Amino acid sequence: MTAIAVMTALTGCGGGGSVGTADERATTTARAAERGARGEVTADAVRGDVRSAAAAAGIGRLGFLDTSKAGNPCRVVGSLRTEAAPKRASVDSVLAVLKARGWGQLEQMLADGTDQAWRLKKNGWEMILGAGKVPEGAGIVFDASGKACGVPMPSRPATSGIVPPEPPVLP
Repeated sequence: MTAIAVMTALTGCGGGGSVGTADERATTTARAAERGARGEVTADAVRGDVRSAAAAAGIGRLGFLDTSKAGNPCRVVGSLRTEAAPKRASVDSVLAVLKARGWGQLEQMLADGTDQAWRLKKNGWEMILGAGKVPEGAGIVFDASGKACGVPMPSRPATSGIVPPEPPVLP
């Protein structure tokens, strides 16, 4: 009786043990792949984070650069253009929204009068957020790049670290 209970527990329902085991392995593999895909941040998701953060600032006009032709599909560059350098309260609201959307490890890189810059990270992505006045105007710039964003990266030719042998020396 104990042997039957153990076999039933190991095979799932008692009948077709090998099929149940293969199905369980396939289901487990599919679930693991799904979890990985859910954890991966796409460029569209980053744009959504930037849009939400820019809306929270309540200032300026948001635009994105087209980085698709630059060869890196995992890069998002957006700018929130304003008339004058953004006030600290607007920048704080942007940072609060990004933090709420999972951008952590906030590190201030620059605090020079009205110019400010931070480095933020989220699931393999890094964003540099700069706020202040530049020759072209003022505003907040979002420059994010990631290693995995749901699309294949362009491949580069493989290189090997093997040094070719030296040619033989003839007497």
